[in-house]
Amino acid sequence: MTELTLHLAGVSCGGCAQRVNAALAQVPGVVKSEVNDDRTRVVVRGEALERAPLVAAIVSAGYQVLDSAAIPLTGV
Repeated sequence: MTELTLHLAGVSCGGCAQRVNAALAQVPGVVKSEVNDDRTRVVVRGEALERAPLVAAIVSAGYQVLDSAAIPLTGV
């Protein structure tokens, strides 16, 4: 099983997190997705996952996926 973590923007409530999870559930190969408590990341688990279809599903649901290289490190 493959696991991918994507950084999110615009997910501001529990309903938004549910919409992200519902959108990801429609992507072939996705077994489970979980948006973290502060709604800044989603962990996606499944078979033969590719980033592009996951990002497309999240964007089509109305949210953004941030490039992990653009995320500032805090506490360093």
